[in-house]
Amino acid sequence: MSSVRRPTPRPTYDHPTVIRHQDAARHLWGDPGGSGYVSDQVYVSSADLHVLQFTLTPRGRYVHSEMNPTVFAADVAYVVLSGELILIDPEHGEVRPLTAGEVGFFRRDTWNHAVNPGHEPVRVLEFFSPPPSRNTASPYARSKPLLQETHYRDERWTGRWPEARAERDATARIHVAREGDLLHWLPEEDGGHLAGTAVDTEYLTVTRGRISPGHAGTVHTAQDETVVYVTEGSLYLHLPSFEGPAWHRVEPDDAAYLPEGTDYRLVDVEGKGARYWSGAGRVPEGWQP
Repeated sequence: MSSVRRPTPRPTYDHPTVIRHQDAARHLWGDPGGSGYVSDQVYVSSADLHVLQFTLTPRGRYVHSEMNPTVFAADVAYVVLSGELILIDPEHGEVRPLTAGEVGFFRRDTWNHAVNPGHEPVRVLEFFSPPPSRNTASPYARSKPLLQETHYRDERWTGRWPEARAERDATARIHVAREGDLLHWLPEEDGGHLAGTAVDTEYLTVTRGRISPGHAGTVHTAQDETVVYVTEGSLYLHLPSFEGPAWHRVEPDDAAYLPEGTDYRLVDVEGKGARYWSGAGRVPEGWQP
């Protein structure tokens, strides 16, 4: 393969848009110098939010290399869609296995590796803010000293486990959100739309949503630039104030891009219910990495 490093595509939109899975911009990340290769499908990469789905082949992995150092000036959330992903902080030796439906989250300056231990591809939905368009990815990573030592075991807790669990949790660089860790809330009072927040920082919010069969939601306004990614069922997106088409059917692996200020409603028309993940990004004016 060529050793020329090609930048990740940065698709942007100036109005509410449904991005079909097959239309997401494709990109192969990695290099032959040792990083491994990851197949990306980029849905959105704007000034506030970067959203893509990546795939690791069976028994595949990515690590850092001189051409692709994996440390960023951003909040990053990995939602495992299918398969198993082992997410690693190789600087300290944190190792966090993730299965479908679970979220791995890390903040800026966290070196990261990932391994697919299984015999099937692992698919991961990634939310990233502040996004690469703010020079938070490759330019920032190459400005840092390259990590020279790699650890896949955290020796800080040797001889002190499980007594040191609280200390480990307090100092963790990688945070895992499972079903019981979500902060649940109701977007509508009738209970037909259940939301669970997995990540909420000054830059990034990641939420899982469940729409009950036949639910017709009320109109909400996107407070930040938002991407809604459907995982199950067919979700109908209603845009009551948009000058273009008002109704859009969003199917599994499709995403809906909602600019800040967009009025929208989520509706189940087919009576089967739907599930989704959403990511919202915001970067303060004048912010620099």
